[in-house]
Amino acid sequence: MNRTRWISPLLFAFLVLSFGCRKAETPTVESKAETKSTNPDGSKTTTTTEEKQVGSTVDATTETKASGKEGGKTESETVIGTVTDLVAGKTITVLTGDGNKHTFDLSDQKTSASIDHRVTVGTKVQLDTTKDNTGYRSLRVVPASDR
Repeated sequence: MNRTRWISPLLFAFLVLSFGCRKAETPTVESKAETKSTNPDGSKTTTTTEEKQVGSTVDATTETKASGKEGGKTESETVIGTVTDLVAGKTITVLTGDGNKHTFDLSDQKTSASIDHRVTVGTKVQLDTTKDNTGYRSLRVVPASDR
């Protein structure tokens, strides 16, 4: 009996099943950038930005540190994902494509939040938040299609 007749169909079936059952991978793009500058008054500013995009979701943070009497630190974050939990005036949770949940406290006295009335659980949103050097945070949430 010729064994190559049996090996070829078995090998073919194995290859078809192996490649046919593979889960499609979601494309991921990560980037990090840092810029440093010296201002006319001699103070220095450093800005660091990190971004991770998984499919159509994004998690990006920017931190700016400035020296001098007008200096301080500000932080900005943009999250594009799906709302998984929303408790009016309390919290909002956004899920990104990497499986991370980003929860934001809306009840903090140092937080000013603006959430579009169309945002509900299941809505794909863009959430932008900025925290200044005094600790005050502003938060804005809109449907992602409005960005």
